[in-house]
Amino acid sequence: MIRMAALSSLLAAAACGGSNGPSEPPASSPPPVPVMTNAVDINDNLFTPRTAGLGPQAAVTWTWKGANQHNVTFEDGLGSSSTKAAGSHQRTFSVVGTYRYRCTIHSSNFDSGMVGSIVVQ
Repeated sequence: MIRMAALSSLLAAAACGGSNGPSEPPASSPPPVPVMTNAVDINDNLFTPRTAGLGPQAAVTWTWKGANQHNVTFEDGLGSSSTKAAGSHQRTFSVVGTYRYRCTIHSSNFDSGMVGSIVVQ
């Protein structure tokens, strides 16, 4: 009987993870600090800077500088560019917020690959 109680206690401790307190969630990385600029270069598979910041009512100009075709496609569906290998594209931002964009050729989502964001402060 005593062995059974000891075994039950041991199994209960193992099921709880055997920790001595609450576990802390993993630390997340801080959001990127925006580079205060209204110009973004489109290089081959990279937006530079990746995160640009500006004030409301400002325009950002993307300039193609690489050899490959790219586009600027916004998560909100507004103000996107066509796919091309040269030239520029411009969008004006009037509302404070973060606007994520990507190249649909080189990224399948807005979290990885050829992605960028505009932070209007």
